[in-house]
Amino acid sequence: MTFINTWVVFEETIVDRHGLWRYMPYYRVGLFCAWDASVLAVTVLLLIVSVAPLRRRRGPTLQPTALPLPLLAKIAIAITFLNTLVIFFVWPGVLLRVCF
Repeated sequence: MTFINTWVVFEETIVDRHGLWRYMPYYRVGLFCAWDASVLAVTVLLLIVSVAPLRRRRGPTLQPTALPLPLLAKIAIAITFLNTLVIFFVWPGVLLRVCF
C-alpha cells in the first residue's frame, strides 16, 4: 500500500498540478489509467518477489528465529515516513492557497 500511496501522492502533487500529464501517453487525469495499472503491477510483482524466499524456508527449526527485515520493507517504512511529511507539511499549504 505504501508504494501505491506514494504513486497517488506523486500524481496529485506533481503530475496533475504541474501539467506533466500532457507528456504522459495514456494518462487520464482523475481516472484509473495505464500508468496506475503499471504501478499496481510492479508493486504486486515486487511483493511476490520479496515474499517468495520466505516461503521456501519450510525446513524444521528447533528455535523460532526472527527473520531479518527485507530491503523492500525497509524502503516501504522510509517511504511511509516521507509520505507522512508530505501530507502534514505540503498539502495544508496547497489547500490554503486553493481555498483562500
